Formats: sequence, structure tokens, C-alpha cells
Amino acid sequence: MEVGRILISLIHYPVYVLGPGKRVGLWTQGCSIRCPGCMSKHTWDFDIRKAMKIEQAARILKGFPCDRLTISGGEPFDQADALFELLNLIRKHFKDILVYTGYKMEYLIRKYKKHLSLIDALVDGRFLEGLESEYAYKGSDNQRLFVLNKDLSDRYYEWMQKKKDKTLQVIKAEDKIYLIGIPYQEHASKFSYEI
Repeated sequence: MEVGRILISLIHYPVYVLGPGKRVGLWTQGCSIRCPGCMSKHTWDFDIRKAMKIEQAARILKGFPCDRLTISGGEPFDQADALFELLNLIRKHFKDILVYTGYKMEYLIRKYKKHLSLIDALVDGRFLEGLESEYAYKGSDNQRLFVLNKDLSDRYYEWMQKKKDKTLQVIKAEDKIYLIGIPYQEHASKFSYEI
């Protein structure tokens, strides 16, 4: 990957189903983890056509009338240097940055501690097909939520208790239809993917 660029699958506002409150959503492009049963297979390839200057991505994100951001993927930490640069550029604008990752927190603490200092909350762990969760914030029951900014503990604790209610967002962007949110696994398995 060219220095100063990040692979991005999608940026969308508003997002209501990936974090507490109304949010901006950013999905990175590229994932080395590739969990079986993943509903975001279209984000797996490290497609250079999805490259964007990091400064441009930061401008777009800060251009929305919102100070809450969710970053998902793909796998954000598979572009660790670009992610860190982006987080530095946007940190002052956003009061709540939530990141979804397939890596475990213990690994991130060892390898990406500086990244964690720029993140408010993080959901960790691979998606495990067959290990359903009733909670709206996670696709499988092994995944964990860490609130790193204790000022947001109450807000995240409330959100963490929310059960799945089959609510998803359906959006059209760049002549494609996207589903945003975390469905029950049995429902996600019925979606077809264009890869």
C-alpha cells in the first residue's frame, strides 16, 4: 500500500445500528482474517482501486454534522499505519470513536497500544459461525466490548445491554446496496454476496 493512503470500502452517514447514537460509519477494505460466515465478504480483498488519501478520508469524515464514529471492515488493523494516521487526523473532531476488529484486545495491547490511546471503545474477536449472540452489538458470543474512555461508560453500558431486534439499515451507495448492522446469524446466512 502506498504511504499516505488507506483502503476504504464505504463511508456512510448516518449510521444508527453500530454504536450508541447517530454516527458516521467507515468500513476499511481488506481483511486477512476472513471469518467463515462473515456478512462482509465484499471487504476482504485488498483492492487497490479502493485506495484514498488519508487526508481526504479525514476531511470527508469531519464534514458530517456528527461527532461519533464507528470504524469497521474489512479489518482496520490490517492497515495499522494508515489507521493510526487517520485516527490522529480525526481524534479532536470525534468525541466517540468505536472500532470493530477481529483481533483480540490482548494482541492489540501488545502490538498497537498507541492506536488504543486514540480509540474510545472497541469490540474485539473473530466472528464465529454457530456461536450466536442475542446482543445487538456483536455477531458472535465470543466478541467483547471494551470501553477505553471511562467518560463514555454509562452510554456504552446501556448500548451493550440492547438485544437484537432484527433492525438493519439498507442503503444505496455507488450503485450498490449495503446492509448495515449485525443480524442474527441464521438471517445473515441467507444473504447472497457478490465477491
